Amino acid sequence: MIRAAMSKVLSLTAIILSILIGVKYFKIYDTSNILPYNLTMFGALLLIAIQIFSYLRVASFNRGTTFMGKLIKTILAIPGVLYVTNMIYPINIGVDLEIFIALFLFVEGLYGLH
Repeated sequence: MIRAAMSKVLSLTAIILSILIGVKYFKIYDTSNILPYNLTMFGALLLIAIQIFSYLRVASFNRGTTFMGKLIKTILAIPGVLYVTNMIYPINIGVDLEIFIALFLFVEGLYGLH
C-alpha cells in the first residue's frame, strides 16, 4: 500500500517536473522566477531515484529481476547519472541532457500512473 502510494507520488512529481524543465528548455517561460533552484538537477536526481525505487520494488516482489529488467533500468537512469556527473566533474558530452531528462521523466511519470 505504501509502495503504491509512493510510486504515484513520484510519478506525479516526475510529470510536473518534466513539464517545468521542458517549458524552461524551449524558452516558453523562465521558471527561475518561481523556483530559484536548478530544476534539471532535481529532475536528474528524481530520475535516478525512480529507477532505483523501481528496481528495488520489482526485486522484492518478484524475488529478483531478469538481466533485461536490470538493463532497462540502467539505460533509463543514464541521462540522470550523466547530468549529475557533469555537474561534479565537467565533461564534454556534446548533447544537451536537459531535454532527455524532461522526456524520460515524463514517460516514467505516465508509466508509473497506470
